Amino acid sequence: MPSTEGRGQLRGGLWIKRKPSVYSRDQVSAWLSKIKYPGNASSFQSSLDNLCLLARLSLTTFPFENTPMHYTPAHSMDITYEGLYHRMVELSENGGSYCFGLNGLFFQMLKGLGFRVYAGSGRVNEQAPGVDPIFHAFVHMFLFVQPTEGSNATYLVDVQAGPVRPILLEEGEIAMGASPSEHHVLTCTARADSSLESFPNSGGPEKFEWRLESVHDSKDPTQPKTTRVMYSFIEDEFFDADYKAFNYSVIGLTHGLLWENVVCAKFFWMSDDEVREVDDTVDPATLTPLNRYMGRLAMTGDKLRRHVGARTTILRVMKTEEERAEALREFFGINIPQQNLKYIRGREAELKGTRE
Repeated sequence: MPSTEGRGQLRGGLWIKRKPSVYSRDQVSAWLSKIKYPGNASSFQSSLDNLCLLARLSLTTFPFENTPMHYTPAHSMDITYEGLYHRMVELSENGGSYCFGLNGLFFQMLKGLGFRVYAGSGRVNEQAPGVDPIFHAFVHMFLFVQPTEGSNATYLVDVQAGPVRPILLEEGEIAMGASPSEHHVLTCTARADSSLESFPNSGGPEKFEWRLESVHDSKDPTQPKTTRVMYSFIEDEFFDADYKAFNYSVIGLTHGLLWENVVCAKFFWMSDDEVREVDDTVDPATLTPLNRYMGRLAMTGDKLRRHVGARTTILRVMKTEEERAEALREFFGINIPQQNLKYIRGREAELKGTRE
């Protein structure tokens, strides 16, 4: 692994303090069991490899999903630490959350395991690849982690929508995504509309805004790669009160991806045949959870897709809410009670087709 000495530092060379978790040792142990970590909390050592492993196990355990927004009478998302632990760890079904929940739970579990970590926030870009980004307000949560004892090398970690492994906070840093067909890149840039500059009359805005970009191979190997800015962020620390306000703004928004769709996505470990399909130079037997390639199941609206490398297969097209509930249960293990389907009626996300 390349040396990080002098690289990946927060502005001014800041260090992150170690702070206690809201979760008990028993709760942290139960979470480790839930994600199938091959060890226990009492012998856990914080390190970059263990951080990477925890992130990947979280991604393959907990789905990014917003079903409570549409299938509960409150139409809300509970991101309290008690609520997250109950839904994602205590319950036998495989419930998830969106960024505030997925990264919120991970945040406190990392603190419980001795990691030095703080929470950040980003501005999401929903524009297509190749189009100039248009950023929302701060409505995305991710984490900054300094995993190595005696080092302030800092990594961005996101167990909802970003790199599937920690990525060093360094200009131009590249990390492989779920498979060799995908990479994530960090760039540091300046906003053209910023009022800040390095010194008076310098003629240009100060570079202080980071951007996380995703780069994907084309399904057609003769075509160029596509690049999309996922979100921008700064290095400021954000707190529970911020995410509570952000959460209210997201669930109260009457347009956008989460309002207009039932969304559910989850990573899975590729089979040996799928590994060979995306990379015929690798022996699948040599791969471990630290580096094994991952695919992704993704439900948006009326379609359920399976992504393996650059290949996408539509597994199911759903016409009714009953069919969507069946797919959520079959592919994600999320159970929507029949009586709860009424809560999506009249909402834009409702499927209004007729069951055959």
